[in-house]
Amino acid sequence: MLFLANDPVSRPFGADVSGAAATYTILLRDFTATVSVAGRPGRPTVRISLELKVSHPGLSFPDDITAVMSYEDIVEDLRRLCAQEALPGPDYLADRTADLCLAYPKVRHVRVDVELSSLLPDTAGSGVTITRNRDTGR
Repeated sequence: MLFLANDPVSRPFGADVSGAAATYTILLRDFTATVSVAGRPGRPTVRISLELKVSHPGLSFPDDITAVMSYEDIVEDLRRLCAQEALPGPDYLADRTADLCLAYPKVRHVRVDVELSSLLPDTAGSGVTITRNRDTGR
């Protein structure tokens, strides 16, 4: 499920007190796929949620889909990542997902939540959350 939201602080474009350009937020919640995890039998389900801070194209941006960030390319990247064989685990998935998102120049910040279900009944899965900023790399 995708949600678009403006940043919670209302400021004119470019008026961020830190000097950073204005951004908007893309939320991609509960992307699911089955994955092959090294050393684990079967194909557990992974659930990935993203929060992306994306550069705003400006107040007078054209009515053109290319002026804004499309999450569809990231979804396709996630599908390819999850289709790989023998993934090391949720840390690897979170790290690679953050790298994939930051490969898009408009993405300034990414938060990745990865949950890997357990194949055994009554046992917990595993999960990880990471955040990365384009400017700092971490």
